[in-house]
Amino acid sequence: MDQDTTGLLKSFSHPSDNLHALSYRIYCGDVSEMQRLLPRKDYSLMIADIPYGFRLAGSINDEEPYKYNQLEKMIKDFASLTTTPLWRITIFHSRDQSYLVSKALMSTCHAVEGLTW
Repeated sequence: MDQDTTGLLKSFSHPSDNLHALSYRIYCGDVSEMQRLLPRKDYSLMIADIPYGFRLAGSINDEEPYKYNQLEKMIKDFASLTTTPLWRITIFHSRDQSYLVSKALMSTCHAVEGLTW
């Protein structure tokens, strides 16, 4: 595992792929900063664990749930950063946010699957 000097980028390689190197780069940070922090390139997956607004003791950055305009901006920012034609967005959310998350995804994405666990 390599780490850059900013502490933002981590790179992993899958050891059992004998035909070619399967590598991952994981950028971890506030999605509202992605336009400023990330270069435009081939990103194939965004995973976002957005605030739910549960206000549980010990929870971090969860005072206010993400609203529709924040969700839509996050999705459009990612879509404008990626240069690959096929990509996915996975958003962890509460059931209360399901409608807004689906609506925000449909504003930019071609296909939306609603999964709840």
